[in-house]
Amino acid sequence: MEPYSLAEVLRSTLLFGGLEPRLIEKLAAVASEVTWADGQVVFREGEADDKLYLVIEGLVALDMYMPNRGRATILTAGPHEIFGWSAAVPVVGKKTASARALQPTRAIAIDASALCAACEEDHDLGYYFYRTLANVIASRLTATRLQLLDVYAVGKGE
Repeated sequence: MEPYSLAEVLRSTLLFGGLEPRLIEKLAAVASEVTWADGQVVFREGEADDKLYLVIEGLVALDMYMPNRGRATILTAGPHEIFGWSAAVPVVGKKTASARALQPTRAIAIDASALCAACEEDHDLGYYFYRTLANVIASRLTATRLQLLDVYAVGKGE
């Protein structure tokens, strides 16, 4: 995909559509298009991976290993959704879940190290990106909380 085309794809997304053109270009400069076949593993829980992903088309399952339960899907990411966010949070460092395509999927892979450097150089980009990422993480925490309530409330009469 040409950088201009990649910038246009980013501009068309809900997450980055509000960015100024110069900031879209900076984001596009640290990104590339990736595709996965149905069932293809994107990454595994616990692996180091320096990419975060924005789904353009398709669907990706995120799952975790749970003691006494095995693997469980905790979330599915579809168009305009980010996954693999832990790459952009240096304290986390490793993937907190595994990801696999549930259907043929096209996404944008963003190099987290290069993105962090770009955010340091341009604080407008950094503010926008990390505010967006904070909302993604907050929504995931809310979803996880609801799932935990479901898991632990079953059979307790609450």
